[in-house]
Amino acid sequence: MPIVNHTVLRNFIYDIYRAADGADEDARIVSNHVVDSNLVGHDSHGVINALNYVSAMKGGPSADRMEIIRENATSAVIDGHRALGMVAATKAMELTIQKAEVNTIGAVGLHQCGHAGRMGEYPPMAARAGMIGIVLLNGGGRFMHPFGGTSRRLPPNPVAISVPRREGEPLLLDMTLSVIAGGKMLVKVARGEEMPEGWMIDSDGIPVTDPNDFLNRTDDTAVMPLGGFQFGHKGFGLGFMVDAIAGGLSWAGCTRSEPTRGGSGIVMIAIKIDEFIDLDVYVQEIEYMIEWVKSSARLPGIDEIYVPGEFEERNLETRSREGIPIEEPTWDAIVEKAKELGVDAPQVL
Repeated sequence: MPIVNHTVLRNFIYDIYRAADGADEDARIVSNHVVDSNLVGHDSHGVINALNYVSAMKGGPSADRMEIIRENATSAVIDGHRALGMVAATKAMELTIQKAEVNTIGAVGLHQCGHAGRMGEYPPMAARAGMIGIVLLNGGGRFMHPFGGTSRRLPPNPVAISVPRREGEPLLLDMTLSVIAGGKMLVKVARGEEMPEGWMIDSDGIPVTDPNDFLNRTDDTAVMPLGGFQFGHKGFGLGFMVDAIAGGLSWAGCTRSEPTRGGSGIVMIAIKIDEFIDLDVYVQEIEYMIEWVKSSARLPGIDEIYVPGEFEERNLETRSREGIPIEEPTWDAIVEKAKELGVDAPQVL
């Protein structure tokens, strides 16, 4: 498996996007996003998807396509007009933060944009500005079954929340309401690995462990809601309500056979902390909670209790130092596309 330095990989993917007629800002935002996803350990949202965005680079800068169709002091709805999702979502969060800075709370809905990648990328933007950041998405492919059902009906509908810390990176919760994100099954396919039981079932409720069935048996398999057979009503219920908020408010439309505007609606919220409590007091409360939680007795074999975002931080430290592992099929496909576009591939370990 090739091991690639993150700076080398970042520049390589950027060069591919530029060679594909991508605007400088589009190429930079998307290449950073996919490489940063690998850096923090979310390979399912990393360069395994990099080639999916090549064709969307054409058509001029994404920011120029975006249109605000409804707006007031605290909120807005944006039609992305098929802009690159990661660019559109970045711009939407920037607008959300601007509104919260002036009016305590900002909320922006976004629809009609491409795949926006890892939702955990966006809430920390608000947290670094002294705010609470929240992102809800009704998207990711309709592959989760409802609790008590077996048919594919809902997307994984991720929710991401970030709050600032006194020092260091913000805390970050980034999770799907299905037991697993679709991209993690694609990673299993690329690596030739089986899925564990509990990720996916067939129409009779029998566990499915071949990740290829995620793509090849769409009519009789489905991914389970978070909580599985016993507590899946919680993941399903949360996923349903995220869909109601993100799909409804964004104008994308809630999930059905053919959503109103194609689904994949995003709602972003920012809350300015020091309008409620002094920021230094707030972040101290966060540190008190972290200290208290980490003081718990640990199970055998557990060296450390992680709070939300620390797992990603540890991966960032390790992979920044040691490089990013990329499965052979993914690397070979990227190199082939680079060759097609006249971009030289870097040497890797």
